[in-house]
Amino acid sequence: MALPAVGFEASDLFAMGANFHEKGSSSIDMDDASNILDKLGNVECETMINGRVEYTQEADYCNGTPDIKTDLSTLLTQCLDVFDSKKMDSMTINFTAGAYASLSISGHQHDANAHTSVVGDGYFDGSAALPASAGFGVPTWTGQDAGANATPVSATITFSGNHVDEIAAAGTHFVGKTITPRVELTVEWVGVPTTPTPTSWTQDSYGPADANSGYDRSTWTGHYNFDLAT
Repeated sequence: MALPAVGFEASDLFAMGANFHEKGSSSIDMDDASNILDKLGNVECETMINGRVEYTQEADYCNGTPDIKTDLSTLLTQCLDVFDSKKMDSMTINFTAGAYASLSISGHQHDANAHTSVVGDGYFDGSAALPASAGFGVPTWTGQDAGANATPVSATITFSGNHVDEIAAAGTHFVGKTITPRVELTVEWVGVPTTPTPTSWTQDSYGPADANSGYDRSTWTGHYNFDLAT
């Protein structure tokens, strides 16, 4: 009996480039239900609308001379644009002490009136939010100072925006754009840093935590608001 023809390979859905190695992805067909209930609460009429595909992508970064800021290319400088016919909704980069960075991207595309690259779909240049030469270990953002008694052990940075879609008369996608681009950052240290807040970032929260099973830690969260490029 021949082996079943089942794929065993991760896909690149967003044209990430040679220095990103895919771990997994998903492409899920989605529809929304538009229905009417009768007086007893039973569904009497139902039509599925707003057909689309929602995508997720996981990958690891690898470069002997780490520079994820440059290697991301237009995924960063045209962040939230359309890549390989898919509208990016968010991108998250995870940094861990002693390890290469990992990346996750989510996005979507509509069956009707699909989003098109650089045609008013809403994107921004997010490169100012990433330090140069980052990609292995945990980078330090401009203005931060760990001091002598702390070291960063993890950081997570997420690029996103508010995506607004409108539905046409028949229930199909009519038009859509991403607005209010925003980058959110979380950094964790072992110890207490001298200056936790990076230059140009707004702090959302900051504080220490201790336990009887490990060293004291500190966590800072904040955000950075950007303007759209188109």
